[in-house]
Amino acid sequence: MLKHSLLLGTLFCSLSLFAQSPATFRLHLSQEPINLDPNKQNSSSASYLLGNLYRNLLRYDNDAGLVPELAEKCQREKTGDLTCTLKKNLKWSDGSPLTSADFLRTYKKILKPENKAPRADLLFPIKNAQAIYEGKLSDDKLGITTPTPLTLKFSFESSTPEFEYHLSSLVLSPTKENLQVYNGPYVLKDWSRGKKIILENNKFYVTDGLNRPLVEFLFIEEDSVALQLYEKQNLDFLRRLPTLYIPKFKSRPDFVWSPMIRFDYFGFGPELKDREDVRKALTYSLNYPEWQKLFSSEGRPGCAGLPDKWFPKAAPCFDFDLKKIPAITSDKTWTVMFSSLGGDDHKRATEWMQSQWMQNARIKTHIVLKENKIYLQELRKNPPAIFRKGVTPDRPTCLAALETFSSQNPENYIQLKSPEFEKILLKLSSSAKIQDKKKFCLEGVQYLMNRHLLIPTGAIHFSILANEKFIGWKLNEMNELDLSGLRSKP
Repeated sequence: MLKHSLLLGTLFCSLSLFAQSPATFRLHLSQEPINLDPNKQNSSSASYLLGNLYRNLLRYDNDAGLVPELAEKCQREKTGDLTCTLKKNLKWSDGSPLTSADFLRTYKKILKPENKAPRADLLFPIKNAQAIYEGKLSDDKLGITTPTPLTLKFSFESSTPEFEYHLSSLVLSPTKENLQVYNGPYVLKDWSRGKKIILENNKFYVTDGLNRPLVEFLFIEEDSVALQLYEKQNLDFLRRLPTLYIPKFKSRPDFVWSPMIRFDYFGFGPELKDREDVRKALTYSLNYPEWQKLFSSEGRPGCAGLPDKWFPKAAPCFDFDLKKIPAITSDKTWTVMFSSLGGDDHKRATEWMQSQWMQNARIKTHIVLKENKIYLQELRKNPPAIFRKGVTPDRPTCLAALETFSSQNPENYIQLKSPEFEKILLKLSSSAKIQDKKKFCLEGVQYLMNRHLLIPTGAIHFSILANEKFIGWKLNEMNELDLSGLRSKP
């Protein structure tokens, strides 16, 4: 409590020293970014900030799907190649022209082996891209051409029906060598290290002529501290209301449920690979309706957290069923690990599960909390018996979510190696009809759940508080915050 008081005192002093006009839109990040290069983005912590400094060819809209952003249009040719035409008169924030050459230069930067871009794999479907990244070919062999300053043409290694979604990704946004020049709706105004970042309107952004308010990002690690600042009107957007407070705030006009496309789960490490009896006991001993009520969740835990529209009917679910719990011969204590990034909610949930497992299945567990970077290292090198993992697919499709568990995926922390599962992914990737996509999506999820390889935590909805004085912000299902239309009410 003393820590919270000292932190709040420091923040309030900072806010009074740097007082802004009422038109300043204030929100927070859980961590201060290391740099402002979107091509090196490796986590979602700074995406709200960087996503408004930089934009890509396309963007994702919950209702319309992929829509043009810096592109006028992108369309497939009969050969399978993709041609994107840029909007006319695009400019960088310094007033210089933004052309197809800027995109090509950025792609080559991302593929340089020495740059170690964390998501260079998003470009691998392009002809020769992976070979260039591995140092086997020079970048002049890349399957991208720029026939005109307004045209980009992509050639691919094989069929890539979902590649267009990559062209909406922040990490593939075009950048200049001078990273103080931007192409999004905002530019950097000030960076007070350890305190905050202030953005101001980019007057050259797609010539829309809007005069956007200042945007101020504070660096606040704990959601409870951010809530106190919001209640004192020192924040205008609270990105994650702790679940303890949802019943209190749910009826307020500034409360917003925002559904997210995620596939969060509790997974099992090598210790439990051959212990389906234990995995079953861990699965069916959880009172899922109680879990949902305890955390005021919109989606029910135990159900696959993917949208119902991706399945023939509703998403498949596990039920609380003591009759399905097998007798466990081992008296071992199993380690349950989770990341500090989840905050108090993940801690409460894990402690509740520990109690359920002991009470309903007589399974003893030991809880371990790790700083996120160390946690991810543990998952890669030595996964614990039980662990919690959040999965945000890089595109809003079932294939993207299930690819997480492909044998080649570095985030396949359950270490699944199944030719049968790979065949399901192949069928899903090659399906053109919506009903076939739904069929194979369900088949893939059921493969994971029928073998008790994970426990899904249900559909995720962010509980947000947003000052009604500001309108025009948009948060899509991919957790991308768009402030291009932000304005304050008169």
